[in-house]
Amino acid sequence: MEPTNSPSKEPMKMPRNSGGGVEAEPVVTNGPILILLAVILLAILGGLYYWFTILQTTPPITPMVPVERPTPEENNEPESTTAEAQTDTLEVVSSSDEIDAIESDIEATNLDSLDAELNAIDAEFEAAAQ
Repeated sequence: MEPTNSPSKEPMKMPRNSGGGVEAEPVVTNGPILILLAVILLAILGGLYYWFTILQTTPPITPMVPVERPTPEENNEPESTTAEAQTDTLEVVSSSDEIDAIESDIEATNLDSLDAELNAIDAEFEAAAQ
């Protein structure tokens, strides 16, 4: 008698699918994804090219015309002599560093006409702009 534990002499057979098992899904092609990536890459490259051309174009440079300031003799503005006199009075201050001297310098400083002069300058600018 032969032992029952001995392997059989028949070759091993793989089970065959009889239609009741799970079938493999069809392979999805990567074509649409590659086309989408190519379109995005072209859009980015086109944007970079446009940005580069904008940076390379410089606006036309207009030559600066030097502003010629009138000499004090040519300046016929009536407020200029008043402004010069006020400036001269503002420059006259005491050289002392005592509190009383500083207070007297502050009280002697007249800044009341400053607003009127600024308003006059604004009016001149507005008239020139129109």
